[in-house]
Amino acid sequence: MSRKRIVDIVNLDPTFLDINNWPMVNILKLSEEDSKVYKNRELAVRLYMHDKSSLQEIKEQTGIDAKEIRDFVRRCLTYDPDTSIIWGFRALIPRKRITNYKRKSKTKSNHQESFGLNGAFKQLLRNHPDIDKIIKAAYLRRRESNVKRPKLSGNDIHRIFLNQCKLEGIGLEEYPFNTEDKAFRSLYRYFKEIEQEHFSEAAKLYGEESAKSARWKGNKTDDDLLLNRPYQRVQFDGHKIDAMFTISFTTPEGDIVTEVIERIWLLVIVDVATRAILGHHLCLNKEYNLDDVLHCIRNSIIPYEQLKLTIPGLTYHPDGGLPSAEIPQVAWALWNEFSIDNGKPNLANQVKDRLYQVVGCTVNPGPVSTPEVRGIIERLFRSLEVMGYHKLMSTTGSNPSDPIRNNPEHQAKKYNISINDLEELTHVLISDYNGIPNSGVRNLTPLQVMKQRIERGMEPRLLEPEKRREAVFFSLQTKRMVNGDITQGKRPFIYFEGVPYRNDVLSNSANLIGQELTLLVNTDDIRIIRASFSDGSELGYLMAYGIWGIVPHSLRTRKAINKLKKNRKIFFNQYQNPFEVYHEYITQKAKTNKSERNKLAQFQREIQAAEKEREEMIIESVETTTYQENHPNWNSITLDEENNRPFRTYNL
Repeated sequence: MSRKRIVDIVNLDPTFLDINNWPMVNILKLSEEDSKVYKNRELAVRLYMHDKSSLQEIKEQTGIDAKEIRDFVRRCLTYDPDTSIIWGFRALIPRKRITNYKRKSKTKSNHQESFGLNGAFKQLLRNHPDIDKIIKAAYLRRRESNVKRPKLSGNDIHRIFLNQCKLEGIGLEEYPFNTEDKAFRSLYRYFKEIEQEHFSEAAKLYGEESAKSARWKGNKTDDDLLLNRPYQRVQFDGHKIDAMFTISFTTPEGDIVTEVIERIWLLVIVDVATRAILGHHLCLNKEYNLDDVLHCIRNSIIPYEQLKLTIPGLTYHPDGGLPSAEIPQVAWALWNEFSIDNGKPNLANQVKDRLYQVVGCTVNPGPVSTPEVRGIIERLFRSLEVMGYHKLMSTTGSNPSDPIRNNPEHQAKKYNISINDLEELTHVLISDYNGIPNSGVRNLTPLQVMKQRIERGMEPRLLEPEKRREAVFFSLQTKRMVNGDITQGKRPFIYFEGVPYRNDVLSNSANLIGQELTLLVNTDDIRIIRASFSDGSELGYLMAYGIWGIVPHSLRTRKAINKLKKNRKIFFNQYQNPFEVYHEYITQKAKTNKSERNKLAQFQREIQAAEKEREEMIIESVETTTYQENHPNWNSITLDEENNRPFRTYNL
């Protein structure tokens, strides 16, 4: 039989056609006699696989005849079930067993002895595969075991095994009933084989930590260390900061109080190749959601601006900074792969849509509950804690028994360590981290590594100018039906999250009643939404009715207000300001409820953003007025698509 026919029969992986890929043997471990036999066999197999010598020529050199040579080759090409690769040259070791013993003789006997039954248990499982299936299901706690008890002992499984043997028609004179222990010891030995064959499932039997470790195979063939291009892969994760912070607010009674809030989430995106932090976001709510993920993505792409620090003695490291501000070539840079865990906000459809449509990257969710695969960002969080948060008087430490922990809530209130302090401290820590030598990049700083590689031509993709509007990161596409009733005098409008929207065109188009419109919503500011028809032609911008179209607010805040109103916890009519009612409600709750303080902090952040926007519009209005006085072609008010708000235009 030719070499080609043998290779075809065993259905060999093409990789193993090259004998240099075969598993080798350490001949120093063999006796002198076995070593001599092995070397002769190896020479014969090598000559055969090289296919340059005839079988007769091989026999003349080695003394091994054609039949033995073919047998040796087949042994070498047999797959080892323990390693999932071929035996290779290991199969040529003298007296090496490469297959398990398979019993052929019957086990019918009345002597009730356990000797002379080698291979009987495996023979039983081969002849009765249903018994094998039930044993595995019971041991691994599979659903198909039909056992209601969550945990089974070895004795329980043994009873299930014997009962199934009876159902299969095995007589009392047959194995396993003809042995003293009814195959109890064989069954226990088989448990170990089940564990080896189903490693991940069996690891669950030893606790959640074992299961998590088993899910992570630890393969390093495509490890992060092999990546060298900036923005080739980034890692994203969230971390609850190990410290407590305070919020100051005025109660409905007019008292100014300072109270502790729930621990705050820090969201970070880090570049794998250079270890540089690209951006961050602080989530003030008890748990972060998809909006917070999108804020972190946006902050990692748009050029960074340093905060004006107010804490005495707090300064930025001169060598630090974020790449988007320090390296001109990476302002508005995009990554190719986004590595995340399987958290619900991370895998939200809106997040994945923005990553695909705006960033143009692939999403790589790792194994569930396995932070080891994102080791870079996990170590980063530990570094930030050591560099800053653990030095605060209000730190919670890394665990409840950490000696640096000293009544953090009391310390936070005593020294009034506020959210604003956290904001400034976090900006400094993130910036400084990029300017401190990192052992992961040969003790260069992350910024140095990125600058060097960018200068060597490893420049990333950049976001197209037309997509650089802030709203593009938070756009949500949905559909709504046009409402209206001519018999009641209700002009056409659409409902979105409990609020009517319209513009002049829609109000004067009664023919659109009953038609479906596609809405493009900026979830960060839903005062104005963009509407289009089913064929893609644009209807224009629709504005929310009343105060809803004046006060900037997010979709999250609108939903929170609507939920409270639906549950009859707050009440307001069309003449009242819902934001004032909502603010009064959460302020009242915040006096005693820590979680409500987080909601209040988030709402205060939105109010501050709105005030900042109003200040910018006042400045813009002053500039517009000055321009109007000297420009006769001042025209009207339209909508600034970049900021999604009204502004004045001119006929130039």
